[in-house]
Amino acid sequence: MIQLTTSGVRIARDDAWAAQQQEFAQRHCVVLEGFLDESILCHIPRMLEQGEFYTHDHFDCAGRTFARELEMRMSETLPQMLFCFLNQPRLREAIAELTGCERTIRTFVGRCFKHLPGGDQFDSWHADVRDERLYALSINLSREPFEGGNLQIRSRRTREVFQTVGADRFGDACLFRIDDSLEHRILPVRGTAPRCRYAGWFRAQGSLSEMLLRSALFPLGRDPAVRREDPA
Repeated sequence: MIQLTTSGVRIARDDAWAAQQQEFAQRHCVVLEGFLDESILCHIPRMLEQGEFYTHDHFDCAGRTFARELEMRMSETLPQMLFCFLNQPRLREAIAELTGCERTIRTFVGRCFKHLPGGDQFDSWHADVRDERLYALSINLSREPFEGGNLQIRSRRTREVFQTVGADRFGDACLFRIDDSLEHRILPVRGTAPRCRYAGWFRAQGSLSEMLLRSALFPLGRDPAVRREDPA
C-alpha cells in the first residue's frame, strides 16, 4: 500500500504490495486504493468548488484537437498542494520499487481537471511518450460517484484493449506505464456528477527547483516554453 498523508508517505510492503508489483508487471497498470488519506481529502471539495477552471484543448503534431478538458489554473491552491505531495522523494522511490523502474524518477508534473457529463470535454487515444515520462498517475478527486469516465489502455500495435480501469472511489489513484507500445484514453462521463482528477507523470528528467522556478514565473497557467500535446 502507498498512501499520501499531510505528515508524509505511508508504505506497507505486505502480501498486497507483492501482488500489486506482479499485476503491474503483467498489466502495466494498478489501482492504488486509498492513495490520498482523509487528512488530505477533507480539504479537496472546498478547493474544487473555489478553484477557477478554463477550457484547455490538446493538439497532436498535425494540429488536430484530440482532447479537451476543464483545467484548474496552476495558481490555485489545490494543484500546488498536490504538486508538493507528489514530489516527495520517498514517494518517487516507492513508485520505482512498485513498478520495477530501473531509471531514477526525478520529478512529478501534473494538473487538476474535470470532465462534465454531457459536456464537450473528450479524450482520444494517445501515448504521452515524451519529456522522459515513465508512469502516469491519475487521482480521483470526485466525492460524488460519477458514471463512465473509465481509463482504457490498449496495445498500440494490435489496438486490443486489455485494461479498463475505474479507480472511481474518492482518493483512489490509477498508476500506469507510459511506453511506445501502449495507448490510453478516457471514456465519456455520463449521469449527473463530474469526473474530477489530478493527473500527471513521473519523469526521469527535470528537478524540483527548476519546476518551482517555472511555477513562480508563470503562476496563472502554462510555461510557454513547454509543449502541451498530450494529457494523462
